[in-house]
Amino acid sequence: MKRLTINKQILQDELNVELIGSIDEDADFKELIGLEQKTISFDFDKVSMINSCGIREWIKFIEKIPESTHIIYNNCPQIIIEQINMVHGFFRKGASINSFYAPYFCEKCDKENKVHLKADQVKNRKAPKMECPKCGDEMDFDAIEAQYFSFLGKV
Repeated sequence: MKRLTINKQILQDELNVELIGSIDEDADFKELIGLEQKTISFDFDKVSMINSCGIREWIKFIEKIPESTHIIYNNCPQIIIEQINMVHGFFRKGASINSFYAPYFCEKCDKENKVHLKADQVKNRKAPKMECPKCGDEMDFDAIEAQYFSFLGKV
């Protein structure tokens, strides 16, 4: 398992944070505590794993961010979306999700695809139609829409 690496970039009132590797019992967010930007944008694109200890560490960290700070979640893989949907406190009130990955399946190619979506592409918790990048056929959404997209009701 790859230990969590945190890359941060401050652009005036915005802190951009790239998370890389595993969010687990060794995840340490202390270098981000006390930074006073108006907006913190988290990029989860390179998060490979999260476990229950990592979830606990994440929630403890999120609770320390001032309520006046706007939190944005970007490029959330399926494992992060599942935590947002299931674990109270993983996604705090007032935060927003900009983009995420959703599971699709192409029957013709017999291949699963993780499709990058913007939150505003999903209307009424229905998966947008997506074409297979290989054959061009329409793919099936590979989860229960109402369940998978329930995080959009929290935004």
